[in-house]
Amino acid sequence: MLSAYALLYLWFIITSFIPAPEGNWISSAVPFEPSWAPDFIAIRLMFVLFLPGYVVAWTNEGVAGAIFILWWVVMWGMDLLVMAPAMPDGGGMGIAMGLPVFVLGVLFLKAWFRKRSPHRP
Repeated sequence: MLSAYALLYLWFIITSFIPAPEGNWISSAVPFEPSWAPDFIAIRLMFVLFLPGYVVAWTNEGVAGAIFILWWVVMWGMDLLVMAPAMPDGGGMGIAMGLPVFVLGVLFLKAWFRKRSPHRP
């Protein structure tokens, strides 16, 4: 599931750089031009935060879980402070789409704590 999410996230980032004269699914602007508006910059920076968590997930569950939970917390802040003013009718989408990553982060932390704690009867 994490790899599928990472591929979809990467696809979103790549398509945000491609101009489209007939419009793009990312924005309602026709023609779509790659933007360096605060909301697009924030989305790209969130991807930079997501990548280390994805890479570390294969080796250290605790660190990956903490990164994913931090990513979701920052996603909340970004959605409320950056996206909501830019798109009043479309706010909250990042929070909802990031929920699976938050759940994976919690599960990674839970598995990491179970490995570290002595076995219970």
